[in-house]
Amino acid sequence: MTNILSLSLSDLSTRALGRRVRHLRDDPSIPLCVKLEGAILRTGTTAELALALLRRRPWMLFAMLAWLVRDRSEFRDRVVEHAVFDPAGLPYRRPFLAFLRREAASGREIFLVTRARPEVARAIANHLGLFTDVIEIAPDGTGEGIARTLCARFGSGDFDFAGSGHADIPVWRTARRSVIVAPSPQLLKNQMWNSQTADVLCPDDRISGRYIDALHPGRWIKNLLIFIPLLDAANRDSAHFVVSAYLAFCAYCLVASAGYVANDLIDLRADRRHVIKHRRVFAMARLSIPRGVLLFLGLAAAGFGVSLFLSPLLAGWMAVYLALSLSYSLWLKKTLVLDILALTALTMHRVLTGFILAAAVPPFWLLLFSGFFFFGLGVLARYGELKSSRFSGSRLATRASAYRPGDQDILASFGLAGGYLSAAILAVYAITPDARAAFRTPEALWLLCPVLLYWISRVWIFARRGRVPEDPLLFALKDRASLYVALASAGIFLAAAQLSLDRFI
Repeated sequence: MTNILSLSLSDLSTRALGRRVRHLRDDPSIPLCVKLEGAILRTGTTAELALALLRRRPWMLFAMLAWLVRDRSEFRDRVVEHAVFDPAGLPYRRPFLAFLRREAASGREIFLVTRARPEVARAIANHLGLFTDVIEIAPDGTGEGIARTLCARFGSGDFDFAGSGHADIPVWRTARRSVIVAPSPQLLKNQMWNSQTADVLCPDDRISGRYIDALHPGRWIKNLLIFIPLLDAANRDSAHFVVSAYLAFCAYCLVASAGYVANDLIDLRADRRHVIKHRRVFAMARLSIPRGVLLFLGLAAAGFGVSLFLSPLLAGWMAVYLALSLSYSLWLKKTLVLDILALTALTMHRVLTGFILAAAVPPFWLLLFSGFFFFGLGVLARYGELKSSRFSGSRLATRASAYRPGDQDILASFGLAGGYLSAAILAVYAITPDARAAFRTPEALWLLCPVLLYWISRVWIFARRGRVPEDPLLFALKDRASLYVALASAGIFLAAAQLSLDRFI
């Protein structure tokens, strides 16, 4: 052992090359060493445990920052000490695990190589049941250090190694055969592979568009509510308001996406058990948790920067939105009814933002109509989530954890009541002086009532059948009838605003 440890990495690589030529390709007597981080797991154990701790005890954020500032090793030890660890909830590479099971079935010894704490590594090894032993590496151990450790135990060129990144190149150079898991294109271009035998597993595991998917751009359509004041001709003629509204829309998309990223990180464990949401970028670990945190901070900073450029008042108002969004993700979504009211408030926040930019008081009838309408949609979102939980096999794999399956009927009554009340409010509004001041033919708005009633009734029937996801907007964007309803509503609204009955009498 002493002689091997005293050799340079170049000498170990040269010895491995000689052994590589003598060994047979499929020799089950050669042990397979597998790196936990990156090969078996798509993410790091410390980040997973830190997020789990923060999800259970948000108030420990400041303590965790203090641990991180002092020392990374202390941070890792303290997080492991306080967090609740469940190895079954980690994002494993399933195709690679199938490969390991085939190797284990052939009688091959498989060793787990990891920087994780011993109790964490042993828990994962016991959960998977594939490993002969666990080889522990120092948390700050480099690829060269791992190579020396494995050469000291097995001999240079007398082991195979499975890794995933550039940091594993020194280990591959001293191994008999390399197994490359989910490699990047840059890694495969390394000249080392010109003289190295290697197997590539999970080659398509690095899916493009990860950052775009994390932003949930499909939900940005809700931010168009900021432009409601443009219905007023005075605002349409104001170039200052139009430009400000556009910049505010961009800021809203950034801040809202920051909230979506935080929500997906907080819901990580539940999303992985959900029948649909397990495909999200953080649930699948297509984006790592540290990158998710940086993405959240970057989006929030950019959004607040644009808001502050417009006005300090708008920046403070956007801070209210993000605080409410984080409160919803951490606490409010676990409470009865308050979660629906929080969803309604987040949507109404967009409506109010437009009038803040216009320095105008929002019409009372608009607030009344939109409040009941968005309350109904909030109930519909929660109903769809609860309905889909039966496919997941657990209420824990859903945001509707405060509800029971028997609550579906009462939720449906809440949602229908909110939607129907919004239609009734619209009918009453059409005969008010406010409507006559805003529209040339306010009576035409009555045509919107049956259209609205049709869509609300139809979408709730589809929700009852389990065809509406947790976000009704996604259903509406893909449903042809909903698009026709939107076009008809826009036509009726324009007719009420531009046409006068005097021309036809």
